Amino acid sequence: MRLILTTVIADASTVAVLGCGSPLRGDDAAGSLVAIRLGDLTGQARAFYGDVAPENLTGEIKRFHPELLLVIDIVDAGLAVGELAVIPLEKISGVSFSTHKLPLPIMLDYLEQEIACRIVVLGIQATNLEFMSEMTPEVSQTVDALAAELRLLLES
Repeated sequence: MRLILTTVIADASTVAVLGCGSPLRGDDAAGSLVAIRLGDLTGQARAFYGDVAPENLTGEIKRFHPELLLVIDIVDAGLAVGELAVIPLEKISGVSFSTHKLPLPIMLDYLEQEIACRIVVLGIQATNLEFMSEMTPEVSQTVDALAAELRLLLES
């Protein structure tokens, strides 16, 4: 995980972390939980809690004007449950993401054009999206590790 994050964040002077997903649907809460745990970042890094409507934060993200936008969401990409992967932007339409009010590719295209920043999507393989269910242990472990690693890298 550290190698992935170090590579992704390398040379970015300002970083916005956008966590997506519903806290009411088991594993779908993963991205949002990472953002909540990073919520007190200051200076050259900020976390944005996207919930199920991350498009509502496009104005705030534009004002912050990050060099790197790191989007964290769950995916269904045929990986092991809890596995973290960088999802290339050109592959996003072929990967199933959690339900958002606006499709993620449309929002990312908009931000890429408006801010001219580099965008990286980190997907966490989910399995349980049942309403009012608990997050699976594998996804929970990935959330904990990802939040801790990001905090170390972004605050150093």
